[in-house]
Amino acid sequence: MITIDSFRAVILTVLGVASMLAPLSAQRRPAGQPQETKVPATINLKVAGAAYTFSGPATCEHLQRGSIYDTPAERWSVQQADGARSLSLTVWRPLAGGEDMITLSVSDGAKRADVNTVKGRQQTQTSGSGTVKLAPAGKGGTFTIDAKTTSGGAIAGTITCERFTMSTPVAGH
Repeated sequence: MITIDSFRAVILTVLGVASMLAPLSAQRRPAGQPQETKVPATINLKVAGAAYTFSGPATCEHLQRGSIYDTPAERWSVQQADGARSLSLTVWRPLAGGEDMITLSVSDGAKRADVNTVKGRQQTQTSGSGTVKLAPAGKGGTFTIDAKTTSGGAIAGTITCERFTMSTPVAGH
């Protein structure tokens, strides 16, 4: 028998996941686009005091001109999955200037930490806070992350991509 409390918990979980994915939906590739090319990457993070490390293939992309919620922006993204563990980072740099916006999700299979600082006309609610600095190196670069989840869990460290593949523009951007 389903209780009202369990029904509410399911609804709140679905709504929470949907709100975290909203910025990612603006980045989806249209059907029929080629698969991403994986490149060598190294991840060295501390997530709420626990180490999250990885060295191997990941998707590292760069789009010189895209947009997020009608804001023209340059975009970098890193996607990594290793069994139940995963990391997703997207950095948006508005072309008109202003602060970089980030979405960051790290899961060790048991716990998940999320930060979303993306703002726009359709998206004004953020979760957590943080900065990501990119130090270009050759065709790749290193992201230095200093972020906190809404609950105050710290996410800090680096993600290095040997190179960035060019991302395919979506929705005319």
